[in-house]
Amino acid sequence: MVYISVSMYVEAKPIIDYYNLKKDVDERYYQVFKSDNMRLIITGVGKVNCAAATSHLLAKIPPDDGDIVANIGICGAKDGFQIGAPYLINKIKDASTGKDYYPDILLKHDFKECSIETFDKPLSSPELLEEDLCDMESSGFYVSASKYVEQHRIFLIKVVSDRVGIDTVSKDDVLKLIQNNVEKIDAFIRNAEDFAKVDSGFFKREEIELMEKIFSSLKLTKSLREILYKACLHYKVRTGNDILFLENIGLSDVNNKRERKKLFDLIISSLERNDWRI
Repeated sequence: MVYISVSMYVEAKPIIDYYNLKKDVDERYYQVFKSDNMRLIITGVGKVNCAAATSHLLAKIPPDDGDIVANIGICGAKDGFQIGAPYLINKIKDASTGKDYYPDILLKHDFKECSIETFDKPLSSPELLEEDLCDMESSGFYVSASKYVEQHRIFLIKVVSDRVGIDTVSKDDVLKLIQNNVEKIDAFIRNAEDFAKVDSGFFKREEIELMEKIFSSLKLTKSLREILYKACLHYKVRTGNDILFLENIGLSDVNNKRERKKLFDLIISSLERNDWRI
């Protein structure tokens, strides 16, 4: 199943049309459109609305292993970004709380990646924007979705609609921007589905949670996360054993960058030599 969160109907319409989604007439609280393998909810603007609607969508029919959750929509950008360009989000900053969130992007894809900052109201001055892009939903979506699925099954795809303080955008502009990218979005979704299905077949939930704990504790970059993920995958294929022995690696004892690098190297070497002793 693919779960999609979209803030406005005008953003959702090209997706609804492309997948031939039908309105869920039994849904009382939100506009939900569905097919056998997809459910799309229109959340309303703002991170609170987005968080509430995303929770509603995922709680009503909880995701299984191998399902993915995506937030799709337009965003503002700093000057220099191309209008109409799609991006996959690899970092989210909440402007009001100062908290940062990092989606685990483990699959290969064709999108460019960049960061986004979520504000409580429309941004008028580019000087206030610390990250590459801006919107009003991403942090709310991510926090909510993270309660239902692992971080590597959560994706945010944003299409640049305007440069902050420079451009204005109409509903018709928004419609065309999503329409022009819907095939690229579909290709990514299919790729993400395939990745999630393979992933769910190889790793137990406890193993995925352990990998994400290691990612976070060691503050691994995207490339190092991919290296660790592949090492775990190869270990399982080679040995037929799970990776839960890595629970004993002593993450709480790591206090600086040098120690994190040393522990990362130890984990990789242990997986490569099939050694359960750490």
